[in-house]
Amino acid sequence: MATIRDVARIAGVSITTVSATINGTKPVSETLRRRVWEAVEAAGYHPDPIARHLRSGVSTTVGLIVPDIATPWAAHLARAMQAALTERGYNMLFASNQDDPEREFKEIELFNAHRVAGTVLASTSHGENYAARLATLLHGPTVLVDRVVPGLALDCVTDDNHLGAQLITRYLLRLGHRRIAFLAGRPGISPSDERLEGFVRTLQEAGVSMEADLVRRSVHRYEHAYDAVQELMSRPSPPTAIMCINIAQQLGTMAGLKSLGVSVPGDVSVASFDGFHPAEGYAPSTTSLSQDIGGISAQAAELLLQRIAGSVEPPRLVRVPPSLKVRESCAPPRSDR
Repeated sequence: MATIRDVARIAGVSITTVSATINGTKPVSETLRRRVWEAVEAAGYHPDPIARHLRSGVSTTVGLIVPDIATPWAAHLARAMQAALTERGYNMLFASNQDDPEREFKEIELFNAHRVAGTVLASTSHGENYAARLATLLHGPTVLVDRVVPGLALDCVTDDNHLGAQLITRYLLRLGHRRIAFLAGRPGISPSDERLEGFVRTLQEAGVSMEADLVRRSVHRYEHAYDAVQELMSRPSPPTAIMCINIAQQLGTMAGLKSLGVSVPGDVSVASFDGFHPAEGYAPSTTSLSQDIGGISAQAAELLLQRIAGSVEPPRLVRVPPSLKVRESCAPPRSDR
């Protein structure tokens, strides 16, 4: 493995000059700088970023942790966050934990060991004493995305979940739906709780009675949604519309309806949060909320860099509004329903 001594020998300069050039600690001429970097390439030398950060006291690496990279939402967030950080001169480390808080805690410890400048965390948000345990591990600037964690004094950037629920619910009401099923996620997870609250509030504002037995809770996986819609559609008075809060639910819902021979939107309408872009889509394409992932990433990056720079502002909660994309999966309820 090449060393800094090899670079100095090839470039014909001192080790001190090589170090100053690589780390930017002292000015060097353009000719000398070019000679050193050509020697770095010729030697195949790879500077140790951790050691360099320890020497300089400055890191330009940010960590991003998400529950599950397999979800399109997380993949899009990672891409947008990397772009936002790159524009600001930062690199990004990435970790995914399959929504397991114990793995999440280990990932935070790993990022601490790498001396990251800060962390962007889409938290798992569940488990015993979660907030207290998380607080003991977060040693540097941290911004939460997507999920609010009560008890943590941290900046957070999320969707405007109440607005999103309002947009979908009002659209279904305008189509004439009154028996609307809602598939909620795991209790205590802020997006799920807020979306359900927004749904209930919008029905109340419209003077529509919510049918409590059309709400299904802890339906956060594909198989849960598959089972839930089969039960819902087997009722004597099934819903005329179903609201999903994530893509896993949406896929499970569509599969469950298909297994029953239920037509979308002929027999039942389906709308979703976090829905597919048409290019990624499902047939029929799903009416859904389009999250401003770029806006969320840019806001999170800006708040994090302010904290890295020493900002002492009180914790901020930024809600980024989504937009409703009307596609093919919703229609007025059948006249015989």
